[in-house]
Amino acid sequence: MQFHNFKTADNILAGIEVSMTTFIPIDDYCKVVGGLIVGKSANAEDDLNNASPHGIIGPRSEYFRVDGTKFFNFNFNNAAVFGDCSHCWHPASTDQGARTISTINLTIDSSVTKRVLWQYPFRGIIWDMDGTLTGLGADSWVTHYYPHLLQDECTLDDDVYNGLICDNTIALRSIAFSSYSPDHFDNMDEYIA
Repeated sequence: MQFHNFKTADNILAGIEVSMTTFIPIDDYCKVVGGLIVGKSANAEDDLNNASPHGIIGPRSEYFRVDGTKFFNFNFNNAAVFGDCSHCWHPASTDQGARTISTINLTIDSSVTKRVLWQYPFRGIIWDMDGTLTGLGADSWVTHYYPHLLQDECTLDDDVYNGLICDNTIALRSIAFSSYSPDHFDNMDEYIA
């Protein structure tokens, strides 16, 4: 599934939202290519004045890429270019929730003030393949802030990225345990110290 050259503007929730991708381990199997997404145009209706839309909300599954997409006018309320974990509003909607979105060849206009606004469960990961999202060069990362993730390679930028941006000397990965026994910790948040 690929969205080629989609143009969206003035959306209350998101320009493009992908809820689920098929589990096919090819990083660009499901992607947005060459899109143009405008947060708020001169033609916007009044309802948008109270909204905080996302340009793209990524899925609650792996293997989703955004390639060659342009973003403009995300400079009002809490509007942001990216969100994550579509339809993850409650704990039963997903597993651990740490999904990776990959990005490459983005154009983000200076009118954009917030690039990422994470959604529940606040565990997303964005792999910036060429540095066009973070400005930190190829293979840089964005994720929500948790104290254990604030390492020397990362900087907290809550205003623009709603979390951490990290350079290419590290890699962020989701960790999941399955088929463990005993299973009395099923469906519980687990923390690693």
